[in-house]
Amino acid sequence: MITIRAIRLRSLTSTNTFGADLNLKNGLNIIQADNSSGKSTCVQSIVYCLGMERSLGPKLDVPLPLAMKERIAHKKHGGVEDYEYVLQSYAMLEIENSSGSVVTIRRDIAGGKEKKLVQVWYGGKLTDGSKAFEQRDFFLSDAGSATREKGFHTFLADFIGWELPAVPKYDGSECPLYLETLFPMFFVEQKSGWSTIQGPFPTFIGIQDMSRRVMEFILNLDAGKVRRDRSEIKKRIKSLEAEWSLHRKLLISEAGSLMRFEGLPIKPNTEFSKSVELNTFLYHEDDWQPFETAKELVKNDINILDRVELVNVGEAAKLLQDQLIETQEKLDTTSVKINFLRNEFHLNTTEHNSVIQQISLLELDLKRNLDAKKLQSLGSALGSSASDSSCPTCHQGVSRELLPETTKKGMAIDENIAFVRSQLDLYKSIKEITEKTLNDTRIKYRSLNEDIRVQRSQIRNIKNDLTRSETSKHRSTIQNIVQKQSKLERWHVLQEGLDSRVDELQTISKKWAIETSRMKKLGSGQLSPSDKLKISKYQRNIQNLLKLFSFSSFKPDEINLSDDNFRPQVFTTNKKGEAVEKDIGFEASASDGIRLKWAYYLGLLELSESHDVNNIGFSIFDEPGQQEMKDIDLMSFLGWAASNTPTNRQIIVTTSEELPKVKAGVARGEAHILQFDNYILQTL
Repeated sequence: MITIRAIRLRSLTSTNTFGADLNLKNGLNIIQADNSSGKSTCVQSIVYCLGMERSLGPKLDVPLPLAMKERIAHKKHGGVEDYEYVLQSYAMLEIENSSGSVVTIRRDIAGGKEKKLVQVWYGGKLTDGSKAFEQRDFFLSDAGSATREKGFHTFLADFIGWELPAVPKYDGSECPLYLETLFPMFFVEQKSGWSTIQGPFPTFIGIQDMSRRVMEFILNLDAGKVRRDRSEIKKRIKSLEAEWSLHRKLLISEAGSLMRFEGLPIKPNTEFSKSVELNTFLYHEDDWQPFETAKELVKNDINILDRVELVNVGEAAKLLQDQLIETQEKLDTTSVKINFLRNEFHLNTTEHNSVIQQISLLELDLKRNLDAKKLQSLGSALGSSASDSSCPTCHQGVSRELLPETTKKGMAIDENIAFVRSQLDLYKSIKEITEKTLNDTRIKYRSLNEDIRVQRSQIRNIKNDLTRSETSKHRSTIQNIVQKQSKLERWHVLQEGLDSRVDELQTISKKWAIETSRMKKLGSGQLSPSDKLKISKYQRNIQNLLKLFSFSSFKPDEINLSDDNFRPQVFTTNKKGEAVEKDIGFEASASDGIRLKWAYYLGLLELSESHDVNNIGFSIFDEPGQQEMKDIDLMSFLGWAASNTPTNRQIIVTTSEELPKVKAGVARGEAHILQFDNYILQTL
């Protein structure tokens, strides 16, 4: 929370220095002067010094008049008005937070330093200019100005005492709930600020559900905190699922070319976090073997070969010839199998692509049926023309003789949608099966290719043995043992990598289970009992103020706040006596719209005295006497502000109403009136 202590405006020409110094107090502050005297300049300088230009629109134009940017008018002797060109200008603002810390802010406007530079002094440079204060510079209106240490809005949010939550944008990214989105609830600008009850908010920033998120933060609702916590947890869950997907893909890419997995979930789950039951299979000896079984089979083969007695080539010639024939037959059989697998893979790929195409067509059909249902619900009769004996294209009558006779009725749209969805579910299941079949075929193909490589190597080794001297020892058995041991070593390395990946997946799954549990404990983000009490109090504040301000478009007690975005709405009955809720919108008169704006903002400020809310500490109303407001109602507004402004809060009002009326309006309370008979910017 902050209090505005002082404002300084300076506009320098070649011959004169024009300026104004305004000291403000807690409670009601009224800046009274004629139209076009510079009242709005004073409050717009608050917007500028706080870097809130984007709360007024997407352009970063300086929200100040020509007198602070290009040329300034002043009256010479005899009342003749003249203009001087502005060479340099700046605005300064002195503010104090709830901890008693005071800073002074300066931003140059014309002819000085870059507008994106904000100079800050740690002390009251305007109210106690005799002292030297520590100075720091910050940047504004560039990326990071709300998140980096040297960003001005990072500093300002911390000075106010706010921790701005991260909120989602329409483009899928996230950003802080920028100060510019909150400021329209504390400052009513003269030109566009009176056009809506809330804000208007800078929707061009692209934050989703901006009005709801702004009000949840300002009202400091538990529901808003829960939503923000849920959003943070969702981000962490999404990140863990992405990490899981990456490690799963790595596991499959590293081992999936030789192995088939069962029990490996597509997404992390609680069961996997507690115990891993992952079954792995190798395609070995023309069958799917569990990994451990395949290793034992190879070990047994090695043991058998180890027991074979090595003899001379001459003694083993007959045995080698038999082995050569047997191995060649195995190679021929494996080659036939691999050719068969190629054809099978081609057929499976064709089937898989056909299923994908069918899913695409069904999804398109579902969209068309959903669109037809929407049009039908809106009253469209298109699509049923043929059954009504009319042409669906030109809508002219069609003779019954031209239509085919049938006793069957086509499915209704709802039935068709249900049927298409069931077909989609079916084909998606088929797609999973075809994907698994394709993957199994790939593994079989690689395994058989490896068998062919080994068999060809064995044939070469046997032939080499047969060409050696009859007295030399034959080596094919030893080479066969080496090949099998090499296979076991490759499988061992594969197992180590697999175990490491599975451990990583289980760690991710445990984190995922913890975050999912936290999400369930948070609940749905509905309004808590404390939230409901706070909103009820805010609603009563608004209703009481509407009565005071003579609001007449509806009974004030019929005005309540929407649970969705907390906009005022009317709760009344229709002609049938049914209870209905509707947005006030154009239902209220223009002057009642202004009264409702008063009540909405003042009620929010009043709420900050009795409840824990994120109120900035002031409400600024630039010319609240809009739409030819009755004097008596405007005086009621000023009178309430003079008597009821909460402790250590400020209401700042600019008005061109005559000074006697203003004084009469605040007579029963206290008000700090800054009255100007001429231009507020005067030569110094």
